[in-house]
Amino acid sequence: MDAQRARTLLDEIRAGQVVVCDGAMGTMLHAAGVSLDRSLPELNVSRPALVRDLHAAYVNAGARIVQTNTFGANRLRLAGSGLEHNVSEINISGARLAREAVARAGHPVLVAGSVGPAVSAPAVRRVPASARAGSLREQVAALCDWVDLLILETFGDLESLIQAVEVANSESDLPVVAQLTFGDDGRTLRGEDAAQVAGVLSDLPVIALGANCTVGPAVLLGVVAELAGNTQLPVSVQPNAGVPQRLGGQVRYARNAAYFGEAAQRFVTAGATLLGGCCGTTPAHVRAICQAVAASSPVARPVTAASAGARAGGPVVIRAVQQPEPAWPWEDELVVAVGLQAPNGAQVAEFLEQATALRATGAGVLAILDAAPPAARISPVGAAVVVRERVGSEVLLPVEAADRNLAALQADLLGAHALGIRMVVCRTGSPRVAGDYPLDPGGSPWDVDSVGLIAMLSALNEGIDWRGVATAERTRFVIGGAVHTAAGELASELDKVEAKLRAGAHFLVTDVIYDVEQATRALGMLRARGVTLPVLATLAPFADIRTLQRLSYEVPEASIPLSVLAGTARWQRRHQEDPEQIIEFAIGAVEKLRHLISGVVVHVPGGVNEQAGQLVSALARLRRPGSR
Repeated sequence: MDAQRARTLLDEIRAGQVVVCDGAMGTMLHAAGVSLDRSLPELNVSRPALVRDLHAAYVNAGARIVQTNTFGANRLRLAGSGLEHNVSEINISGARLAREAVARAGHPVLVAGSVGPAVSAPAVRRVPASARAGSLREQVAALCDWVDLLILETFGDLESLIQAVEVANSESDLPVVAQLTFGDDGRTLRGEDAAQVAGVLSDLPVIALGANCTVGPAVLLGVVAELAGNTQLPVSVQPNAGVPQRLGGQVRYARNAAYFGEAAQRFVTAGATLLGGCCGTTPAHVRAICQAVAASSPVARPVTAASAGARAGGPVVIRAVQQPEPAWPWEDELVVAVGLQAPNGAQVAEFLEQATALRATGAGVLAILDAAPPAARISPVGAAVVVRERVGSEVLLPVEAADRNLAALQADLLGAHALGIRMVVCRTGSPRVAGDYPLDPGGSPWDVDSVGLIAMLSALNEGIDWRGVATAERTRFVIGGAVHTAAGELASELDKVEAKLRAGAHFLVTDVIYDVEQATRALGMLRARGVTLPVLATLAPFADIRTLQRLSYEVPEASIPLSVLAGTARWQRRHQEDPEQIIEFAIGAVEKLRHLISGVVVHVPGGVNEQAGQLVSALARLRRPGSR
């Protein structure tokens, strides 16, 4: 299409004339047999004919704007498929394919460069703003000489979209359409409503603002009306076809092209002028939209107090109420925690009796130990809540990511938080062995490791859930991470601990320490790296030699020297004759580690045990610096 016709069509958009955009690209590619786990932008290079034909199908359906197959074609997202060095090739190929498709059109068609968020919503807080900006800048630079305009789409929050608009305008002089995604509640993923969105975007150098993706026409009708009532800019809308359904290797949507045509008329009445479709929509949906709005004229929008005030008053600033950040609650005090095995139903009374007795002897914190699978026991969350309510103690709750998806983990943790649990130790854990193979594909999905779990809790403390969606309230979790002092690959383990610090950990809990010299060396190396988080050293003086042998020979991450195994065997024989040696061993270990730790977690056997009480009492006397 020649430059004059492109300018004319762009002038129509700026003037608020009704213009129809295309529909989903990903949906059509999947329907053509492309697997769900494949990088869709890469198809611009590997299957150009397929992409070109899909563009042509939308042109033939009447679309006057075709969006390139480049959503997510930035360095950060392409890295997931090993394509981070192909950004320019993939984007330029995508733009050329769209150009080739529209060249055969019998009516003017613009090519819009599709630019999505640099990273997914949950990753926004973990990726520096500078890295996100650089990734978008590289993509825009590749597209700008090949397209007529840019459509920034499916952004989950104003901050990210503002950054993308600034990048787009710094890299090119192309017109920009800015679109956010809204949820069922009519708000963005970060909780901003349409009036706030319109107020902010109206002051940016964009030719239109609007909404796309996530929900269907029913929800977005109200969003469009609110956007149009708070801006004089053209309003765009590209809804999903509805709620997706996963069927094996395919995702299906309702066949509702006629419904989309009816919705298009209502969108125009509400104030939208740039209409199209997102996930689940097809050329049939676009054809229905074109037919429905063929004779439609834009609705006149008077300058209301709301829209005039938004522009005159500058951007709407959304401020969260500032609260003190959650942090390690004990300073200059040796924390004494006792680790208790989560009980089964019949053991609850005995479990509470033991917890109460140990609390009385000086345990400042009670730590719940998860049962080795597949034992039928009360969940650690349930045990922690019972201890907190019945014993009145601070509780250290272990949470494992293995065999759990993020939604289930978040639900359990929010429930624990609502019931007063604050101290959480995040672990990756091991798959539950329920049959012949531990990694049975029939099991639950394993979404994250311990680092991802820490990041999720840290995000909840900031008021953001695992999807990147704003929550009604911020949590106050004090987040712990594990450190394996007996790791076979110690350097790799310390690298992981640093990742936990960056993810938001407030303290660390060691594995069970059997070799004090080894633990001292590992924690010293951690300090040398600049990691100064409080550390709780874990001891299990009542464990038998078989436990140590299992750890040494059966657990890949552990590495207990043979000399320690032999020494422990000799020590256990002696302490059976003189139980007081248990106390001396534990006290000696804590004193050797005192300059590197802020507390100790002592695993004790089940039931009220006089020796366990004596040990806890002795450790409690070490709480203050310099005491014995």
